[in-house]
Amino acid sequence: MNAPTITLHNYQTAERLVTQEGARVGLIVHTIATALVSVLLVAINVTLANEFPWSIFAVAGMTIGLLAHWWFGYRSLDSEMTARQHKVEERAAQLR
Repeated sequence: MNAPTITLHNYQTAERLVTQEGARVGLIVHTIATALVSVLLVAINVTLANEFPWSIFAVAGMTIGLLAHWWFGYRSLDSEMTARQHKVEERAAQLR
């Protein structure tokens, strides 16, 4: 059985698409978890300990973590992948 032949460009494009899809799913999961935990913490704060709005600190921290995930894991993904692909191509050229 012969393995299908693909071009370097097709491989890079497919790798980029798979990585972007994974990053998108990861960001969506992180967003849902952050929203659910934030709602839960605010509800606990309001119902059980409403003397001080302590939940805002936890929600703010989780939001900062979500923004960092978006910035480093999703927004700058394309430039990071391009740099990584160039590094791999340079290493492959050294192997010749």
